[in-house]
Amino acid sequence: MTSLKRIIMTHPQPLPIHFVAFTLLIPVMAAGCLTTEQLPEQASIMERTEKDSDRDYYLYVPSTYTKKRSWPLVIACHGTRPYDKAYAQIREWAHFAEYNHIIVAAPELVASRGDFPPPPDKQIALQKKDEAAILGIVEEIKRRYRIEESQVFLTGWSAGAYPLLYTGLHNPDVFRAMFVRQGTFDAEFLPFSEDELNPWQVTKVAYGASDFLRDQSIEMIEWLQQRNMFVQRQELPGGHRRIDPDQTWKFFAEVIKERPWIRITMRAPDLSNPRLIHYHLDAVPPAEKQKWFFGDGQTSYDATGQHLYPAPGEYVVTVNVALQGGKAYARNTTLRVFGTGGIDVAAPTAKGGS
Repeated sequence: MTSLKRIIMTHPQPLPIHFVAFTLLIPVMAAGCLTTEQLPEQASIMERTEKDSDRDYYLYVPSTYTKKRSWPLVIACHGTRPYDKAYAQIREWAHFAEYNHIIVAAPELVASRGDFPPPPDKQIALQKKDEAAILGIVEEIKRRYRIEESQVFLTGWSAGAYPLLYTGLHNPDVFRAMFVRQGTFDAEFLPFSEDELNPWQVTKVAYGASDFLRDQSIEMIEWLQQRNMFVQRQELPGGHRRIDPDQTWKFFAEVIKERPWIRITMRAPDLSNPRLIHYHLDAVPPAEKQKWFFGDGQTSYDATGQHLYPAPGEYVVTVNVALQGGKAYARNTTLRVFGTGGIDVAAPTAKGGS
């Protein structure tokens, strides 16, 4: 398939009659998501296909885009078809994205089914496919546009919470924060232990006071909190309805402003010598100084470098970081160094203070 399939022009379209009928069904549908008609005013919505997963997605890039600055990226996950679609998500976001300088993508998903989801094993398999597609889309957008690494976010509505949580929790180094809008939840669809989750990643869950998914949203919050994740909750008046993009972006903007972003990367660049590890620290605000403890008695004050472990084994790696503004934080991760084939890095744990 070609990477750019077509440009969808932004002329107004009448609301189909069957959408009107669906408004009467919303209170009884487990993941009813009505499409919207919000349109961009300065640019066109593009439809593209991520080549590795062969997955279609819609993309909105503001007309003011320039490579002279880095841009935030929001991935919006749709709910259950036919009540919500990727195109409805991108139309909902496009006008807001134009005037708030945000790049937004809405992928076509296979795991967003809230009315009759399949058994856990089949649902998890679908979520894995969506994860591969979403990650591929993010990488493709990064190749085409200048994206700020510390400002990549996930949001989703209703049954879009299934692929959102699976992909976001699995990839905290990619997605800084998540906003679940009136989402579905089933703990059996998230086969993660506490050790696999990153408490630095922030999640917000919003739900309606009379939303038929309210109990699932509260269960989601409790599940995350029990695993030491940082969660914000918001109860809104009314039932199951769309939440304006401005509320989602307000949360993401607060995360950017108020919470530090610290990412440590460790990899074995040469699989024939997996004891040689490349390490790297990213931080926003920038780190003024850092100190690595590699778990074998050796240390380093460099943000980036290489370290040779004396033997295969399991090592607890800690990096102490002093950020601009005076606050100090520590990131800890368990590194498993193998004799052959590479390394295994556990999700980081975190401590922070003034």
